[in-house]
Amino acid sequence: MLRTIIKKIILFPLIVINYIADFYNMLISFIKPSLGYFWLDRLAEKNKNLTQEVTHKLSNGDELKLKLYTPNWRCRYGVESFSRKEPETLRWIDEYGGDGVLFDIGANVGLYSLYYAAVKNSKVYAFEPSVFNLALLAKNISINNLSHLVQIITNPISKENKFADFSLSMLEEGGTISSFGVEYGHDGKPLNKTMSYQTLGFSLDFLLQNNILTECPKMIKIDVDGIEHLILAGATQTLRNPKCRTVLIEVAYDFLEQSEGITKILTDCGFTTNQSISDYIGRGDPTDSSFNQIWIKK
Repeated sequence: MLRTIIKKIILFPLIVINYIADFYNMLISFIKPSLGYFWLDRLAEKNKNLTQEVTHKLSNGDELKLKLYTPNWRCRYGVESFSRKEPETLRWIDEYGGDGVLFDIGANVGLYSLYYAAVKNSKVYAFEPSVFNLALLAKNISINNLSHLVQIITNPISKENKFADFSLSMLEEGGTISSFGVEYGHDGKPLNKTMSYQTLGFSLDFLLQNNILTECPKMIKIDVDGIEHLILAGATQTLRNPKCRTVLIEVAYDFLEQSEGITKILTDCGFTTNQSISDYIGRGDPTDSSFNQIWIKK
C-alpha cells in the first residue's frame, strides 16, 4: 500500500506536465493546426537524437567508452545498467572472444555486438529483425565507427526457411519480447502481441552451407525470447563445426520444451556446461525465470 502511494506521489508531477503539454498542443492546434504538429515533431526529433555514453572498466584496468542513442527510458536503462545487468555476458566475451566471429542472434540495439567489436577488434554478425530496433542498431554501429566490424542481418533465424509472422509485444526502440513463427513468448505462454508482420526467416545451417554467410562463428549468443531451441535445431551442422567453440543462450527453466531442447541439441553437438537449471530455480527475481547459460565445446 505504502509503495503504491509513494509511486503515485513520484509520478504526479509527470502526469501534470503531460496534461499541460497536451493542453498547450491543443491550444496551438486550435489557432493553427500545422503549428501543433510542428511542435510535436520537433520534440520527437529531439528525443530521437539523444545520446548517452557508456563507460565500462575492462579486466585489464582500461576503460571502454561507447556512445549510444537513447530515445526512451528503455534505451537509457540499457546504457546505465550496462556493466551490471548481464555481467556473465561481458565475462564470456572477455574470456572467449577474439580470433573469430560472433553471431549475436537477438542483437536488439547492439550493446554486446558493439562491445565484442570494440574490445576484441573482431567481426560480428548482428541478427535483429525488429523494425523498431533496426534503425537504432544501425545508428549505434555508425556513431561508434564500427561499421567495418559489425554487419546486420535483418531476417529472423529459426529451424527452417519459411515465411511466418514476426510478432512484437512492444512498439518502441529497445523493446523485447517477440516471436517468429510461433504463438508463444519467452516463457512458453501465449505472447501478448501488439502487432505482427510476415517476413522471411532462415536457418543458420542454410545461410552457411549456401555461402550467404561465409564465416562460421567461434561464438554464438542467442537471446530471442523463447525460440532458442528452434534456432539450435536449424544449426546442428554449424554447431558441430570445429570452429564453433562456445554458446551463450538464454534459458527459461520453467519452459521445458525450450530448456530440454537446448540441453539435448548442444550436448549432442559436443558442448558441455556446468550450469544446472536447478541451480537457478528460486533465485533472483521470482517473476523472471530466465537466465544465461554458457556452453563450451568439449
